[in-house]
Amino acid sequence: MNKDISIWMPLYIGDLQAKFARMTAEQIGAALLLMMDFWKNGAIPHDLATVCSITKLPQHTKAKTLLNTLIALELFEVESEQIHSNFLTSLKSQALQNQQMKSDKAKNAAQARWGKSASNAQASTKQRKVNAQAALEKSPSITQVMLESCPSSSSSSSSSSSNFEEKNENFLENSKWI
Repeated sequence: MNKDISIWMPLYIGDLQAKFARMTAEQIGAALLLMMDFWKNGAIPHDLATVCSITKLPQHTKAKTLLNTLIALELFEVESEQIHSNFLTSLKSQALQNQQMKSDKAKNAAQARWGKSASNAQASTKQRKVNAQAALEKSPSITQVMLESCPSSSSSSSSSSSNFEEKNENFLENSKWI
């Protein structure tokens, strides 16, 4: 199972609406871009040029205002010249736990249904092949069965062919052609 959850990120609408309530549309879009970058790539360098590149904000002043707002809303923190998010880190941890739990549940369900593990399944397949080969060796071939059920060709073939010729002659005699 793929343990990479960087291809999706849960968005809890109620939580985000509450946090974004006093932000502009531009700030909300920029915040979501920053959140997605952190989700996929981890810590972001605390550099306004990098933040502008990620958020697509045209000015450093807008990026600085956005960062201050996101820090005040506790969506991001600055530590050791890097931007982190405890909020997103806990969501990612929860997502990994959920994925692992679902994977374990599916494995248990498969094992309960089939009653064996993958190694047992391989051994079972090998045993079936051995049984099929043994069955083929014990049973007669279809050619042998057909030959045994047919009467001997030497005695019946001559009598059946002479019988056919006799019937054919009688037919021609009874039908008169002009």
